[in-house]
Amino acid sequence: MTSIQLTGSKYYLFGSRIFTHIIFWLVYYISFSFIWASDNNYYASFGLEFTLMPIRISASYITIYYLIPNFLLKNDLKKFLSYLIVTLLIAGILQRIFIHFFHELFFEDGSAELWSFYGVLRAIILINSTVLFLSAIKMYQYWKTENERNEKTEDQIIEIRAEKRTYRIQSADITYLEGLGNYVTYYFTNRKPLISYTSLKDAESSLPPYFERIHKSFIVNKRCIESYTADNVEIMGRILPIGKSVDVTF
Repeated sequence: MTSIQLTGSKYYLFGSRIFTHIIFWLVYYISFSFIWASDNNYYASFGLEFTLMPIRISASYITIYYLIPNFLLKNDLKKFLSYLIVTLLIAGILQRIFIHFFHELFFEDGSAELWSFYGVLRAIILINSTVLFLSAIKMYQYWKTENERNEKTEDQIIEIRAEKRTYRIQSADITYLEGLGNYVTYYFTNRKPLISYTSLKDAESSLPPYFERIHKSFIVNKRCIESYTADNVEIMGRILPIGKSVDVTF
């Protein structure tokens, strides 16, 4: 999952990422300004929310565009949580400072207390709610992209040149490949083997991710493995050796 990339425009309004982000933050700004307005003092609410928006936007983008792809998607949960906590703490303190200095500009009851534990905690919770919401959307996009990629690889068609013909074969029907010199033999679930004049390395480059090289002479479809030990695997009743220098994961 670490190599996932969100490409294309289907996740964005009118195919534009910038337009989508602008609309989202505009709706966010207007909504929260109305929500936090007290005594119908919309001027103060809109003004204060405007000054705090850069902090929330920064914390959100640091999380979804840096922390998630560089740590969470690489299964480094410890670093992800550590950096996330630091990001939220800094953002909460900055928001409290902004509120302190801009409060009396919009409100008539004087400046807000600067170092308030509950004030900082409240700021962190509010920022975190936005970060979590956007992170959930981003993770859904990653999941959707990975799911679509897996569906494509499931039905991937590869071309095999053998017997002076080019055969179009579904990769899922291949059980394993055996290399011998400049020839590769393809074994299938539903047809006789095909012998192609190519190298095992070149053949491997056209296969989807669920194929793995277990030996200098064998590549296997991991979905077709019937049993295995530390030294070999069984596919279609045949025992294939695992190379001593190969790190295999099934």
